[in-house]
Amino acid sequence: MTHSIQSKNLLAGLGLALLILSSPIAVYVWRLMGFAPPAVPAHPLLLITITNGFSILLLIGIYYRFWVRLSQLEQDNDNSRLLSPEIRDRQQAELQEQNFVSVILDTANALITVLDKQGRIIRFNQTCERLTGYSFEEVKGKYIWDLFLIPEDIECVKTIIKELQACHFPNEHENYWIARDGTRRLISWYNTVLLDDNSAVKHLIGIGIDITERQQAEQMRRQLEHQQELSQLQLRFFSLVSHEFRTPLSTILASVQLLQLCPDKFSPDKKLRNLQRIEAATQRLRQMLDNILIINRAETGQLDFQPTRVNLEQFCQGILVEIPRNPDNPYDLKLVRQTDCSRACLDEQLLRSILINLLTNAIKYSPPGSTIILRLTCTTTEVIFQVCDQGIGILHDDIIHIFEAFYRGKNIDSIPGSGLGLTVAKTCVIVHGGNISVTSEPGVGTTFTVTIPCEVISQV
Repeated sequence: MTHSIQSKNLLAGLGLALLILSSPIAVYVWRLMGFAPPAVPAHPLLLITITNGFSILLLIGIYYRFWVRLSQLEQDNDNSRLLSPEIRDRQQAELQEQNFVSVILDTANALITVLDKQGRIIRFNQTCERLTGYSFEEVKGKYIWDLFLIPEDIECVKTIIKELQACHFPNEHENYWIARDGTRRLISWYNTVLLDDNSAVKHLIGIGIDITERQQAEQMRRQLEHQQELSQLQLRFFSLVSHEFRTPLSTILASVQLLQLCPDKFSPDKKLRNLQRIEAATQRLRQMLDNILIINRAETGQLDFQPTRVNLEQFCQGILVEIPRNPDNPYDLKLVRQTDCSRACLDEQLLRSILINLLTNAIKYSPPGSTIILRLTCTTTEVIFQVCDQGIGILHDDIIHIFEAFYRGKNIDSIPGSGLGLTVAKTCVIVHGGNISVTSEPGVGTTFTVTIPCEVISQV
């Protein structure tokens, strides 16, 4: 190191010494150095000269010690700069990185929380402060569930934290946060961890997005879709009333008028045929009304489920008899019992709706003279009903929609129907806790299979 100010400092020191020695302080300095005043009066100039000489030497020594210490400090500083530039650069880089990260955390439009391993808050960005109304100093060191969570979400969040503590990361979840003013905000969280040098969990990091408005918009969208569906259902219902009810009513009216106007012109066979038409039309109207009532009760939660002991074989035989014979579309109904079963605990009214609708559909979409089979199979834990026909079948694209209300297949042509039968059948099966499935081949036939879990008694 070169000390460019050494000569200047020395001259300044000498000047200061001379200034001091020109005053009475010189005598004090003389005595301080241990010299007694001379016995014989000396010449004043000699006294001043000797005294000034020692004083100058003293001040030079004091300055020299100061200058040496200053040089040491400057040398140490220079050595520090020369020996550790990497350390200084790393410290500066770390400081810049900390400032950069801090700015990002505070300006990000997301909630960012950093927790210690136990779940206490150690970082809380400005977005969190704005959303909750709490400052970082107010929440620092506190558990997240003691401040913002609703009671229903506490255990879920604790479970999430336990998973992170066990190094199961990342994970995602949603929960509500309660602000200082009591408002609730739904937050979608992405959670991860920060590991230490030993790969142990050091910090838990949560990044959250406020999705409250998104959720509200989604709810409004679903409500709008539901209203649109209701409007479409209402239009379909009015179309059903105007068309499907009109056909059987017209059949009934025409048959009654013929019987009234020409009672003597009809043979017993013709009269019976007209009466059968009236009965079939009446049954059709009744079935449509029953279906509408069942769907309405199911949607309003008022569909009763009252299971009782049912003799399955007798019940199925009664269903086959109950279905009216249409002289314009003769068919053959058969009951096939696969196993020996007698009684099971089922709801008779709902079971009746299931089988009537499946059998009616099979008859409607089968050619005249077809055979419709109702197959009954029992195990110790479930009852299986199968309705098999030889009808037009169901197109592959229609199968996934056939249980929807008012939906009708594309290959039905002009065959009348309400589109409610399969919807009602599935509703009644679900109430029983069962399952309904279908297999079909266009032009060959269709088989519906209903499986209902229940205890079956094989003896009467």
